[in-house]
Amino acid sequence: MFSANFILGCGGVDVRQIVVLLGVGGVGKTTLAYRLMGVSLRPTVTLRPGIYRLYLSGREVNLIDVPGQYVFEVVHNFARMWSFYVDKAVYMYDVLQYVTLKALTDIHSGLLDRGIKPFKKVVIVGNKMDLAKEAGFHIEADEIAAAVGAQEVFYISALKDDPRELVKIVL
Repeated sequence: MFSANFILGCGGVDVRQIVVLLGVGGVGKTTLAYRLMGVSLRPTVTLRPGIYRLYLSGREVNLIDVPGQYVFEVVHNFARMWSFYVDKAVYMYDVLQYVTLKALTDIHSGLLDRGIKPFKKVVIVGNKMDLAKEAGFHIEADEIAAAVGAQEVFYISALKDDPRELVKIVL
């Protein structure tokens, strides 16, 4: 497990929060975590939960990167480790692959089936917009956002966007 600290505009910690990254494999969860920390390594398949402590705008953010390539694995891995309050769930999908968007409803349902209540706040992140621009299309998440109770939808390129813009997702 890799752990790191990242400070951005921190003048003392006023608030602590836990944010969990959920989505099937290959959607960019670990890439987003690495970019937020300023790590330039290329991520590999996440096999164990990544827990990263970030200091962002006066907040201590504990970012949890849940491993799993498939819906069942993501649900199982999060349910196995879940014994804490989660402030925000960041559901991530690949804007070029509808199956990764549909997987978010399956993950959400799987967590509810295991007795894991919805999080205080849910956002959906459509990742890989840089590739979508090249392809000339992307899949929007509005209907799925309503189905999982997401308050916001972000469209990003975790690999190429400015990390200061990516911070808005976890805050």
